Amino acid sequence: MQATINGSNLHYESQGEGPPIVFVHGLGGTSNVWHAQRAVLSRYFRVVAFDLTGSGRSDKSKASYSIDGWADDIAGLIDHLQLDQAVVVGHSMGTVIVQKFAAKYPQRTKAIVLAGALVELGAPGKEAFTKRAETVEQQGMIGVADAVLGGALSAGSREGNLALTGLVREMLLSNCPKCYAGHCRALVAGSAKADQAKITCPTLLVVGDQDPVTPLPLQRQIAAAIANSRIRIVPNTAHLTMLETPAAFNAIVLEFLATI
Repeated sequence: MQATINGSNLHYESQGEGPPIVFVHGLGGTSNVWHAQRAVLSRYFRVVAFDLTGSGRSDKSKASYSIDGWADDIAGLIDHLQLDQAVVVGHSMGTVIVQKFAAKYPQRTKAIVLAGALVELGAPGKEAFTKRAETVEQQGMIGVADAVLGGALSAGSREGNLALTGLVREMLLSNCPKCYAGHCRALVAGSAKADQAKITCPTLLVVGDQDPVTPLPLQRQIAAAIANSRIRIVPNTAHLTMLETPAAFNAIVLEFLATI
């Protein structure tokens, strides 16, 4: 389905009935990273997953992107669907967007789930993602896809689940290089640090025990900054928790949702 939100066409899918949950993917992803969650959680909830502008089947015409703009898109989509309050789930770059959204639109936020959470990039990260944007513009997605895979999935999955590895690689390669570079720059410029004290809703942080991108010590820092937050660890998993071990991820999220 398509909706015009803040002047851009957003692709979204809605499945199931019940309290709404909105899923926000991360850098290089699409709404389909949440397929396993949509299939299971839609038995009990109304699950909405959408492609960020510049990703998947959403509008790719923008010259630049921002964390704030994407947060406003979530609010616009919630209004378009005439939802009251929603649980909002984000992954990686999507967690920065979700934190921004929860602080800016508390009346629309019932709870948030942050999978592989970030707040902002430090100086080394900003340098690395600026370089990544330049590499993609010069070489296309082939210039970064295999390096990204190294942190996205654990070594066990990269070696033992070649089908999943190949599908994640294809997802990365399918990105529009210009849009992906713009997303990298949005992440470099973005921050949710000033928003964390404003987040009052129940918050769950989910992290893989083998995540080299957003490891457990970072999650502890984020949990210390957000009131009413808790951390759950997914074993044998790297950064793409919801894709690599979906059954464990779903169980953790369902357990959290039962408490709110």
